[in-house]
Amino acid sequence: MQKRKKFTRVVPDEIKVSELKIDDVTCGATKCDEGYHCYSKKKTSLRKYGEQRVCKECGTDLIDWERIHKNDINDSDFVFEQLRTEIIRHVFWHNQIQVEALHATYLQGKTKTREKALRLLKSRIGKYNNFMDGRQTPMGKEEIVNYAQHATATCCRQCLEAWHNIKMEKPLTEQELNFCTDLVMKYITERVPKLSADPVDEEIAKKLSYEHNKH
Repeated sequence: MQKRKKFTRVVPDEIKVSELKIDDVTCGATKCDEGYHCYSKKKTSLRKYGEQRVCKECGTDLIDWERIHKNDINDSDFVFEQLRTEIIRHVFWHNQIQVEALHATYLQGKTKTREKALRLLKSRIGKYNNFMDGRQTPMGKEEIVNYAQHATATCCRQCLEAWHNIKMEKPLTEQELNFCTDLVMKYITERVPKLSADPVDEEIAKKLSYEHNKH
């Protein structure tokens, strides 16, 4: 089967959102007629619609930005609900996680996974890198933190500023980094509910990984 070209803007009418895979989309993809958008702080939105953080294709704003920007981890259910109205976040919430990523996560356990997430977040988005921003977080693959970062808009500094109102050019504080790590771990806990704090052995990790994607 020929690989489908990534959608950088509007997803064609004949393709439903439920059919989209991780490799099909970028941050700029939209499917406005199905209620999935791309919110942007870019100046093009300001010129086109007179305001930022609206859908770059249709100008819709479905987001309670004041509530989102409180960055309250105790309100994460609401934050995740709002994030899923953006097509790329929706895709990362509803596509399967690769078995290899699940396997590695079960072998680590939740405690070690959090430690790794913190390290990756600090390395990838702790400081703004103009040259790399938007490309520093791989699209899923064999690392569960990749899935979590894209799903929670902690994948690059542009997304972080648009969704969580953390200014792009400033280094993250310890509090901001911990907030991002909390979001990532909330995603992982929701997507992998059988993940325990401690590692499991190889055989159990393999069994849990394959069972996970049967549901």
